[in-house]
Amino acid sequence: MRLHTEPDTEWKNIFQLWRESGEVLPLKVAKSSWSAEAGHFLIVEDVEIKKWPYGTAWGQYHWKGIPGAKGEKINQPGTYTWRKL
Repeated sequence: MRLHTEPDTEWKNIFQLWRESGEVLPLKVAKSSWSAEAGHFLIVEDVEIKKWPYGTAWGQYHWKGIPGAKGEKINQPGTYTWRKL
């Protein structure tokens, strides 16, 4: 369920966004169900490709602007629900 609609946003997975950014980390992203304006985002710190365009990713969640632990395994990085900030 998406909490807000953004019709002009092309939702991608984290690995596609990473590749489009020149495979440079860290990468700041938000999920379609999060409010980036309220301080909900994720800093991708590391990716491991298993079979393009899928794999495993780790990073640091920020919720209401408060950073979480670094190096957490990211849930559902291969779903097409992410955008670059």
